[in-house]
Formats: sequence, C-alpha cells, structure tokens
Amino acid sequence: MEDKKENILDLTVIVPMLLKRWKLYLFCIIGAIAFSLIFVFTIPRYYACQVMLAPEATNGTGMNSLLSSFGFGDSQGSNDAISPNLYPELMNSKDFIVSLFPVEITTMDGKLTTTYYDYLLHHGKNPWYISLLGKIKNVIKPKIKTNINEESIKGKEVSPGFILNEDQHNIVGSISSKIQYNYDKKTGVISVTVNDLDPLVCALIADMVSNRLQDFIMDYRTKKARNELDYAILIHEQTKTEYEEYNNRYVDAVDANWDIINETAKAKLEALNNVKTIKYQTFAAASQKLEAAKAKLQEATPVTTVLQGASVPQKPAGPKRVFITVFLIVFSCFACSIYIIVTNKNAKK
Repeated sequence: MEDKKENILDLTVIVPMLLKRWKLYLFCIIGAIAFSLIFVFTIPRYYACQVMLAPEATNGTGMNSLLSSFGFGDSQGSNDAISPNLYPELMNSKDFIVSLFPVEITTMDGKLTTTYYDYLLHHGKNPWYISLLGKIKNVIKPKIKTNINEESIKGKEVSPGFILNEDQHNIVGSISSKIQYNYDKKTGVISVTVNDLDPLVCALIADMVSNRLQDFIMDYRTKKARNELDYAILIHEQTKTEYEEYNNRYVDAVDANWDIINETAKAKLEALNNVKTIKYQTFAAASQKLEAAKAKLQEATPVTTVLQGASVPQKPAGPKRVFITVFLIVFSCFACSIYIIVTNKNAKK
C-alpha cells in the first residue's frame, strides 16, 4: 500500500502519466482560451485617475463634534485632533456621494455633456453578467416602492441623502464602487482613485472629488473657529451699536445743557458719560476678541498640498485581459492534472 502511495507521488511516474493525456490538456487549453474570449473581452475597458493629497496635521478642535454627527470620533473626548484615516469614511458617506450627482461632465469624444448622475443612469455600461444578475434579482426580488410623504419633513434640516429613490440608491452604490480612498499612516498622504469607462469623465470626477475633499477637510477643521468668529462678530456689532447709542445720547445731552450749570444737570451728564465709557470699554474688548477670533480661524485653516493632480489617463487600467487569459489556462491545466491523478489513483484501487 505504501509503495503505491510513493509511486503516485513519484514524478517519474506522474509526468509520463500526465503526458499520455495530452489531448485532455489540449482540450482544457482551448476551452480556457474560448472562455476567456467570451468572458474577458465582453468586459468593457475602464480607466483610472489617481489624485494624491497631503493635508496639514493640526490639533484643532473643529472636527470632533462634526464627526460625532456622522457616527465617528469621540464626542466626549477633549482631544480634538482627528486622524486623517477617517477621511475615507467621511468621503464614502451618502451626503458626499449625493453631492456629486449634479457635477457636469463631458465625454472624451465630446458628444455628451450632462450631469454625472444622468451619465451613470442612462449612459453607463455594465458587463453582460452584471446586467443578467440584475434582471434575475428583479425577478426574484421585485422592486419595493416606499411611499414617503416629503411634506412631513418639509422645513426640517435633513442630509442630502435622507430620501433616495431606488435609482438614486443604486447610483450611490455605483459611485462608491468607482471611487477608492486610501490613507498612508507613514507618509500622511491621502490618495483618491476614480475608475470610469471614459478617460475624461474619470479625470473630471477625480478632480472634483479632490476639490470636495479639500473643502470637507477645511470645513471640518475650522467648524469651531468659524462658530466662534460668528459669535464674536455678533457681540462686536451689538456692543458697537450700544456704544454709538450712548455716545450720541451724551453728545445730545451736552449740546442741550451746555449753558446749564446746576448740579442736577451735571450729575446726569456725569452718569451718562460713565455709562458711555463702560460701553466703549465693552466695545473695545469685543473688538479685541473679534481680532483674536479671526486669527484663530486663520490658524485653524489647514493647508492641503496637492502632490499629484488629476490628469486624463492615456491607457486603460483594466481589465488585465492577458493576465486573466493566462491564469485561466494555468488553472485549467492544474485542474486537469488533479483530475488525471485522482482518476488514475482510483483506477488502481
């Protein structure tokens, strides 16, 4: 029994045994090539455009509360510095993806200019097997229409992706699969890669995503500073109005009583002057706080360096047709070898 096992594992026995079945290998190779021609070459070629950004690291407090509203970060933590490795999670949110719907795109041949949403909905191409799976899914699981009364949320603050119909929901998933984000913890570089069947659309969306990402980073990191600045402007305007009001009242009182020297008039002027002085001091303090708030906002505003901007790709990024074809041939030959060895072993029993 042991001799039989050793013979089966002996290359001098296996190789001639496999070579005798060369016709089977030829059949497998032809089948693999035919399958690759049918499968691989029916998949449309796509292009990829990559953008690389290096956001400035800060220890500001602007992002923690905003991240908490998205379900990220520690809402109770005192450290407001948010790790940039959460940016991809934020950028994959429905709110961000829905904001790309109205972006205007133009195809490489110049024949189509429309919104990104319309382009994906009416002009997007899927491989035949994806379309087939979609039809099977619709048959097995019919579309469920959800009647939402939009009047019930009218006037309420809701996110852009709060109500989506089925087409919009599918487009969100499509865009999410086309855009990949990566954060390198060692270098602090954020890379954004956009895939599309059209090279110009690919570059346009990559550039737009890069700009939106920079805007998101700036908004998140400066949220608290902007709120403080808005409050400082409000207090500054209030104290300025109050000071000007009492200053005008004091000037009017002086003009009206310039020739009156009784003690009552002097006491009223002195009291009014004291209030005016207090109002001026309050206004001066508010002015200082306003300038400090402006400086804080300037300090909190991050600087994002674009290491690699968007450019129209010249060559397709995939599918790797030669690699897939070679892989199928090798796999079919390997499966054929296993089949020959197993069947030969069973025949000897």
